[in-house]
Amino acid sequence: MSSEYSAAYLAEDRSQPALIGIVVVTVLSFIVVMIRLYARRFLIRELGWDDLLIVFAQLISWATMSCCVMILHYGSGRHLAALVTNPETLVNMYKWLVTTQLVYMFNLWLCRISGLAFYARLNPMPQFILYLRLSFAFVTAVFVAQMLIIGLQCIPLSALWGAVEGRCMGSRIVFVSTGALTIACDSLILLLPVKIVLNLQVKLARKLALLAILCFGIFAVITSVLRMVSMIVSVQHPADATWYFSPVIAWTCAEISAAIIALSLPALRAIFGFLKEKHSTRDQSNSHGSTGIGLNSVQRSGKVRVFQGSGVYRHTVEVDGARSPSQEVLWDTMRGDQRVIRVTENVDVDVRE
Repeated sequence: MSSEYSAAYLAEDRSQPALIGIVVVTVLSFIVVMIRLYARRFLIRELGWDDLLIVFAQLISWATMSCCVMILHYGSGRHLAALVTNPETLVNMYKWLVTTQLVYMFNLWLCRISGLAFYARLNPMPQFILYLRLSFAFVTAVFVAQMLIIGLQCIPLSALWGAVEGRCMGSRIVFVSTGALTIACDSLILLLPVKIVLNLQVKLARKLALLAILCFGIFAVITSVLRMVSMIVSVQHPADATWYFSPVIAWTCAEISAAIIALSLPALRAIFGFLKEKHSTRDQSNSHGSTGIGLNSVQRSGKVRVFQGSGVYRHTVEVDGARSPSQEVLWDTMRGDQRVIRVTENVDVDVRE
């Protein structure tokens, strides 16, 4: 069969761009997660389950990337005619493809659970927690369904790479069904924070800014759609499916990285909030000739002494303060010359002169 094609045609390989792409997006998500952990650990001083889950998802993303690299190594991105002379290569590629699909689904599930844990910290109201529990049940049921579809796409599974005779669903059914379920779950996670933001008592411009940050997950949905489109293109060319499959590999890692980055952006915003608070506090202390105290300097519990100078207060007071467990609070709103503190939970303050 390969004699029907020129040597130049058989030598064509477009796996290199896909390889560069998956490494770049995975490294980028890793950097974002490290910045997130720094903000949560040293600035906000509050790590939660959402942080632990996103770290786990990041670690699994390296496994996903490694599996994708193996698929490219065994021929994805090359013409099928160049691979048929070595059937063992195709068998290995199919085995790595199934492994990648399973790891990829688990990776996405971790990202979604991390997102739900983050939303729970943002809004602990009972009604919203009920929504989150139902959402958890839904995304977990979808995850199990996707794993079953992949694991049972051929009976026995070895029939997928032609080792034995068996019955198979067909690549189109597997790709479209799992892809559609992925888009549905990603859309659900994307829409959940909208209710939180709409209930905030802030200006419209701030609500839109928050929606833009929290809904950055739209890019994860877009990558899911592009991945499914690339899979459909691949199955539409069965005579040369391996040539068209390298974009699927690239979009697989891009989707994971987009989800991780989207879930970490609110924590990155906290860095800018703390920097702005620190700068504003310094300006106030310089204008009043004393050392001011910002919200970020208040420990999560315990007593601190607050003194703003004789130009502002005549007395020294002690404050028992506890920061909200939500890291993405907005306290940088100004009302006239005074700072307005907004949090997602009540803050108990005991003031004694």
